[in-house]
Amino acid sequence: MSDFWQHGPITTIHRLPGPGIGALRAMLGAGSRRRPPALLIPALASEMDGPAWPVIMEELKRADYLAEVVLALGRASRKDLDRAKGFLDDLPARATVVWPESENLAPVLEKARPEVDVGPPGKGRDVWIALGYLAGRRAFHAVALHDADIVTFTEEIPLRLLAPLVHPELRFAFCKGFYARVSGALLAGRVTRLLVVPLVSVLVKEAFTPALRTIGAMRYALAGEFSMTMELASRIPVPRDWGLEVGILSAVARAVGFEGVCQVDLCENYDHKHQEVHPEDTTRGLNRMAVEVSAALLREVASPPQDLPARYREAALALAPRFRADALANGLSWDEDAEMRAIEVFTRALEKAMGLKEADVPGPLPSWEETKGRVPGLARAIVEAVERDNA
Repeated sequence: MSDFWQHGPITTIHRLPGPGIGALRAMLGAGSRRRPPALLIPALASEMDGPAWPVIMEELKRADYLAEVVLALGRASRKDLDRAKGFLDDLPARATVVWPESENLAPVLEKARPEVDVGPPGKGRDVWIALGYLAGRRAFHAVALHDADIVTFTEEIPLRLLAPLVHPELRFAFCKGFYARVSGALLAGRVTRLLVVPLVSVLVKEAFTPALRTIGAMRYALAGEFSMTMELASRIPVPRDWGLEVGILSAVARAVGFEGVCQVDLCENYDHKHQEVHPEDTTRGLNRMAVEVSAALLREVASPPQDLPARYREAALALAPRFRADALANGLSWDEDAEMRAIEVFTRALEKAMGLKEADVPGPLPSWEETKGRVPGLARAIVEAVERDNA
């Protein structure tokens, strides 16, 4: 974004005019010798056939500052594994596929089950296993994460995520990406705009916690693009569900102070595959996401007030005209009915989240620091299984 405004408790790093991406790449290359970075991409096997995949693979051919690229490939077969390895062969960095369904990994995870139940397939599970692999390698200062469905992907995304952590004169432990979300001629990002922003504005009046302050200061709290030092990555639990991004922000806020957290402007516009709302089905699409994100946010408040859904709805309706003005003044279309319907769906999703019992919400996977105490040698066993898969 074309300003340099610092607002709230965390540092914002903007996309300022300067020497260009080549200079940024050179800085990362020099800094990575002392602070080697890894890139972790959680993906479904089906995404290898999506429009974003060839774009991402082509852009990463210039990322010679990375010490390793790790693809956490979920819902995959042996054929998918071999195909993924073929794609990664062209990258300049060491490249590894972590295959959570692997027959080499299965007995390792089964042996750990009495102490750590990894649970069913999902992004959180795959990220947790891949972080265990990276922790077991003991070769990295930092890791950046981004999804595999970004159709507007450029190399600038991992560059900008890693710069605040790799630069020798900076001491950030966590960096979160933000960006504009425009799809076609419509403003996107409904769960962030119409649920998270107004809901957090209400919740901070009930509990002014570091986690809610951090989430409220983020320009895009649900962005799947972030980076963190491996030391921090080993100390935070990993949520299993759609609350992954909010849960990680909450854990980071408890683990490091505001001075260790920053957010960075990644790109001019970000577009990826879009979820349908599914207004009558809380197990699908944005409706499910809204329930799980709401549940994650509610953990920050000891006793949510019973009138919270009404207060959230009032805050969302008050905010909507600002987004309308932003869209129309930029020549975009505005679907008032769709925006109002989304707010109603999110209000019902919040009501459902408030009715969930603790047993209904899956707990996070333990930090790798805790896991090493419970199951000594597990990270190293994961490394050995992954290396057999990639041999």
